[in-house]
Amino acid sequence: MFDCLMHHNSFTRLEARLKPFADHISPLTITDSEQIGRPWGEAATDGMLAYANADIWFSPASRAFAKTIYTAPRLVWFQSSAAGLENPFLQKAGEKAEKYTSSHVQSEAIAEWVLWAAFDWFGNGAQRRDAQARQEWEKVHFREISATRWLIYGFGHIGEAVGRRLRGLGAHVTGVRRSEHVSPFADHMLHPDHVSADEIALADAILLCAPHTPQTENMANADFFAAMKDASLFMNVARGALVDEDALLEALDQGKPAHAALDVTSEEPLPKESPLWSHPGVTLTGHTSAFTSESRARNDELFLENLANFLNGAPLKNLVKREAFEAQAV
Repeated sequence: MFDCLMHHNSFTRLEARLKPFADHISPLTITDSEQIGRPWGEAATDGMLAYANADIWFSPASRAFAKTIYTAPRLVWFQSSAAGLENPFLQKAGEKAEKYTSSHVQSEAIAEWVLWAAFDWFGNGAQRRDAQARQEWEKVHFREISATRWLIYGFGHIGEAVGRRLRGLGAHVTGVRRSEHVSPFADHMLHPDHVSADEIALADAILLCAPHTPQTENMANADFFAAMKDASLFMNVARGALVDEDALLEALDQGKPAHAALDVTSEEPLPKESPLWSHPGVTLTGHTSAFTSESRARNDELFLENLANFLNGAPLKNLVKREAFEAQAV
């Protein structure tokens, strides 16, 4: 029998669906006040399984959860609700776990965040809100998404989810990724090494959803922004480390890009003294583009499916190779 570590809220939500596995798991729960509970009884002896999701990421007990993982004699399987691996806690969990699985189900929510921010910018949302506040029956000109051209760095699960929606609206999409595979959700595909200043200059909107690697760190720098089109939109739902934020602020002051929509920043939480909070050219959210009830439900379904697979000896979904953590640790 395995201990199965998760946030108390996750257990409460899933308890009825965990009951069929009662002969194989003993839930180990943690509350926001760091109280450890064993709702089904005694400790297990075969090692630990763990489900790390938004309930714990945004909990005051996240450190206690991590400590429980670090001190477990044997971490057999770790299910993460995150796609990325570079977080220090996830690196350590991945190094320790015999099996580590990730998640890409948040892509749908993130894609909707991208559309929200794009509709607001190209739809001239700020002017519309200002007209309402002034009680002026004002005709506000806006631009249709169908008339826009997009450059999306990182055309994996998130990039394709965005591309699928944009192409459905009639936009032109260029996807950027290292894989040579074409995608039905892009009009054109490029390798990162083949993205020229001319390609950047064609885009009305540039979206970053690539992983943070030594190759992508500060990829959006002064030269990158200088190549962007006037009145263009820059968006980042990947990692803050992909952007030189000082260069972005200077570029915004010069009008290229005209606006930035950011869900991630180089330091999180963003310090209150950061100029990103108040810059008129920035729309900022606190790394919440995947924070939806639907995304949570999809992650629960993935965990339950993988739990059944694990206990039945079937292949796990989104199994991450151990070399990925060795590479991250270098």
